[in-house]
Amino acid sequence: MTKIVKTNHPSEIITLELSKSELEDILNSVDCLTEKEQRKLLENIPSTEEGRTRLDKYKALKEDLKKIFETVS
Repeated sequence: MTKIVKTNHPSEIITLELSKSELEDILNSVDCLTEKEQRKLLENIPSTEEGRTRLDKYKALKEDLKKIFETVS
């Protein structure tokens, strides 16, 4: 179960503690969101700037989570 270790309200930073399997679940969820958003953009050509921005954010989050996952593997 994810545990909040520390919060810093002025800088809006939260430190979390989670298991490797929880991190893997989050990574899989973001991967599904990325695929879904990409399909939605391809089905609705021309795509909107908002949709492309959302997809870019999902991809960036996915890469960040992969880096974290690799450090614990």
